[in-house]
Amino acid sequence: IIFTGTDNYAKIILETLIKQSDINLLAVFTQPDKPIGRKKILTPPIVKLTAEKYSIPVFQPHRLKDKQEIIQKLNPDFIVVAAYGQILSQAILDIAPSINLHTSILPKHRGASPIQQTIINNDFEAGVTAMKMELGLDSGDILAISRTLISKDCDVIQLYDKLTIMASELIIVIF
Repeated sequence: IIFTGTDNYAKIILETLIKQSDINLLAVFTQPDKPIGRKKILTPPIVKLTAEKYSIPVFQPHRLKDKQEIIQKLNPDFIVVAAYGQILSQAILDIAPSINLHTSILPKHRGASPIQQTIINNDFEAGVTAMKMELGLDSGDILAISRTLISKDCDVIQLYDKLTIMASELIIVIF
């Protein structure tokens, strides 16, 4: 598997995959290090730090398609995408089936802020959708959905944490 992701959501999913003895992580692709704070200290994404901790090769291209040749050489069976922050090109999607873990019950709340939209819309349930990616935004064949009811006092942070755990459990079910 090649894993692509950037934030804490992706980190938890990556750690879950690392713990699986029957899964071979070939490489991790994440966003480039960014200057953070007033002092603009160059800071690596948490996914990079996690991959390095387990000696998994890390690539940080500005555009994933710039590393298409490397991905082809790695010859993955699957590419797992979790909060990566880039739309994968058709050339990348043609290399291996790509599975996205999206924090909504698709097709509802496509795009970059599904958890916030779930809260704003006062939805009674939320979930994570595992889908086989295609060129469109959060479209493609749905492989599985994990659902949860939302309490009235649930906030974005609580829902984010709950959906992160659900996504890490769902990817294991997929594999």
